[in-house]
Amino acid sequence: MCETFGVQENPTITAAEIARLAGVGRAAVSNWRKRHPDFPAPVGGTTASPEFDLIQVEQWLRTQGKLPELATADRLWRHLAAASDSPAAGLAAVGAFLLARQRGSRSGHPDAQLAPLLPDVDALADELGAQGAFDELWQRFSAPGPGRPFATPDDLADLMIGLAGVGGGSVLDPAAGSGAILRAAVRAGSTSVYGQELDPDLAKLASLWLALHDVSGEVSAGDSLRSDAFAGRTVDAVVCHPPFGATNWGDEELGHDPRWIVGTTPRTEPELAWAQHALAHLRVGGHAVLLMPPTVASRRAGKRIRGELLRRGHLRAVIALPPGVAAPHGVPLHLWVLRRAATDASPPPRALLIDAAGGDLADTAPRVLAAWRPPGTVG
Repeated sequence: MCETFGVQENPTITAAEIARLAGVGRAAVSNWRKRHPDFPAPVGGTTASPEFDLIQVEQWLRTQGKLPELATADRLWRHLAAASDSPAAGLAAVGAFLLARQRGSRSGHPDAQLAPLLPDVDALADELGAQGAFDELWQRFSAPGPGRPFATPDDLADLMIGLAGVGGGSVLDPAAGSGAILRAAVRAGSTSVYGQELDPDLAKLASLWLALHDVSGEVSAGDSLRSDAFAGRTVDAVVCHPPFGATNWGDEELGHDPRWIVGTTPRTEPELAWAQHALAHLRVGGHAVLLMPPTVASRRAGKRIRGELLRRGHLRAVIALPPGVAAPHGVPLHLWVLRRAATDASPPPRALLIDAAGGDLADTAPRVLAAWRPPGTVG
């Protein structure tokens, strides 16, 4: 299958990418901007996250003697990041080539537009292997920057997977993005992961990562609520960072969907639709962990659904997180921990509420996990 992407005439670069390009910390870039009046001015982005002309920055760094010899991965990524369609499309094209290389086949590699990059792709794969080469480029893709989606940070994804108690069980992420939560599930020992993602380029990236790492699973492109790729399948855990505040999520055509196991989801409560979607894919006793905006816990329209989740023993914990744990959201988000309760089971006497909004996630995550799963108990 052929992939195409073009290079912009004026590619841009973020402060974080300038730091990586020069082999320094971001503080050094900030100091250069303050102390050197000839440092290139931003050409886009925002005040908090400016973007700079890549060519101008390279020229300035070279004049100042601050431009080291580029590593192969950095040189390759600079070309991919300038892709006109999206960095995701460029990385997917390289990933498909690396997968074919890993499997000993060069047939069907990307078209001639990728040809100038192939020597660097081959050199990186010779050095690190196909899997390692893809991971190096993936790290650069996952860093904040223009044209790239906001991925669930690894520390947050690890916490969510820890709360779900994945172990070696099967995991589904129905809003998989580029696969951050699925990768966390693999790190935790899961050997069977599934995902669905609306953006086909991101779905392809997540699927390529699984294939290159020889992980059993499947990532499908499509709308999970309107066209569930895994209808009828149950898994041990569902872990998800769903889209927030969607206004056109399919409520009209899904009014009596069998996934609404605690009642029809109101039009203004799309996040509760994702919660019920997650429950519908859980085996009895399995856990779901969803990242939610804090308003879902108190909006009037969702009161009936929240009440049913509690009464039937599905809602087990709500955890308030520190502000800023998942860009671009600056408010303290919540984690909802759900459990698929048996229909004849007695509901638990209460749900656990944890306020971890103060401090840093790295410090609070171990305490959150300890509170959710005290030693010797099962959540």
